[in-house]
Amino acid sequence: MKRIRNLIPLLLVVFVLSSCSIYKAVDIGDVDNVDFKGMVDNKVNLNLKVPISNPNGYKIKIKSMDLDLKINGKYIGKMTIANDIVIPSKSEEAQDFPVEIIVKNPLGSMATLYKIRNAKSFEMEINGTIKVKALINSKIIKVSEKQRVKL
Repeated sequence: MKRIRNLIPLLLVVFVLSSCSIYKAVDIGDVDNVDFKGMVDNKVNLNLKVPISNPNGYKIKIKSMDLDLKINGKYIGKMTIANDIVIPSKSEEAQDFPVEIIVKNPLGSMATLYKIRNAKSFEMEINGTIKVKALINSKIIKVSEKQRVKL
């Protein structure tokens, strides 16, 4: 009985280490749609529609985001999330990303956002970190992306 108790921690370690090797990469596509939800004080609320493919058998949670946002080369502010975003397991669909942008200069930022309102597309650049959690592991991912978003 004592030998079995000693084997259980060893088996758990082997299981945890082997489960790390079965991780499959999550594929994140370009932003499909940007939906303006409103502005309160210096916070702009948006809903981003982003195609994400999670081939893993477990859900992934985005716990926090701390991203600097530039639109057409002009600094807008910090992009964060208010609540965790859950990406379901074995999913290949567009996910809603409710984000909050804390604008540095409300007048300048609103002028930039107003200009892109009637544009067919704009260039979006984000730099910063995203904290994600899968099963019992959490990781901070550095992000540096620049892409053209079609409206």
